Amino acid sequence: MRIPNLTISHALVARLNTLNTQQNQFNDQLASGQRITSPSEDPQAASRILRLRSEKSEIQVYAKNGDRALSVSQASFAALDQLKNLSDRASELAVLSNSGNVSAAERKSYAIELNQIIKEAIDAGNTKYQGEFLFNGTSTSVQPFADDGTATPATLTVTPSVSLTGAIVTAGSKTVTANTTGLAVGMGVAGSGIPEGTTVASITDGTSFELSVNATSAGVVNLTAAADGLSIQLSGSVSISPFTSGAGNAKIATFITNMIALRDGLNNPAADTGSAAITLARSALLKSEDDLVGIIADNSALQTRMESVKAQSEARFNNIQSLISKDADVDVSQTMVNLTRVRTAYQAALQSGAQVMKLSLLDYLP
Repeated sequence: MRIPNLTISHALVARLNTLNTQQNQFNDQLASGQRITSPSEDPQAASRILRLRSEKSEIQVYAKNGDRALSVSQASFAALDQLKNLSDRASELAVLSNSGNVSAAERKSYAIELNQIIKEAIDAGNTKYQGEFLFNGTSTSVQPFADDGTATPATLTVTPSVSLTGAIVTAGSKTVTANTTGLAVGMGVAGSGIPEGTTVASITDGTSFELSVNATSAGVVNLTAAADGLSIQLSGSVSISPFTSGAGNAKIATFITNMIALRDGLNNPAADTGSAAITLARSALLKSEDDLVGIIADNSALQTRMESVKAQSEARFNNIQSLISKDADVDVSQTMVNLTRVRTAYQAALQSGAQVMKLSLLDYLP
């Protein structure tokens, strides 16, 4: 049977194209290091690779979240550790000043040192990390602690229409001036309750009205928020807030307030009253010290948990990388063998095709 030359040439070209495509495929695999260059080459493997790469990207995002959360927690720990050191010194001053042999001058010197400790504690409570306050719950842009000074603002109410708070207030055509250098301004009335609408004091033109009190500063520390901080997603199933809790923030405020109470007791000129205040403040500081230790312990446990989640994520990341490699990475040795085999077949097809194409009917004539 005679096979037409056209059929032979078409078959030869088709075979050469197939071998050439295989050569290009193996060359691309060796150049890229990837076994699959098109999903159609292995749909199941391509689907697995896409899912694994998506999970890998999520883990990378979680890893960044974890690094930030751990940094926030570590910054909080440093501030808490500073507060604990300040608490130790404040408690020491409470013990030293509560002795009966301590003079008023020595107490004053302790009060001066304690006042500096209070300022340091407020600064530590206002610690920032990357522009955000650490101890103010979700209100990270608002300063949590503020020292209102050494005195409670003076407040004097003259009539329902004139209210004065540490400044000059004008109502109608009258001007009332208050002296706010004192710790507090007030007026006590002895006896039974005063009926509503009764005039307690009447101030007319040209009349001065002066109130004086013997009081000590109550000291004020404002905590603008006592909510828990924002949570950060560390994995698909774990969300952790690296910030101290709202209850912990409130305890920090209480600790600072207790130190202020101790300072005021040290400044009290009445020895008996001062000693009583010091004793109360000392007891309160011991409670605050336990609270700070508890907050630090919670922070340490939180860091341990975050490091554990981070280690698990890293292990899963490496496992995913291995699984992707099995499906996607090319076996260089095997691919080189395949490429050599295809090149040999391509050369053989060219040579055999050339020999066949040279034959004609004239070669068989006598």
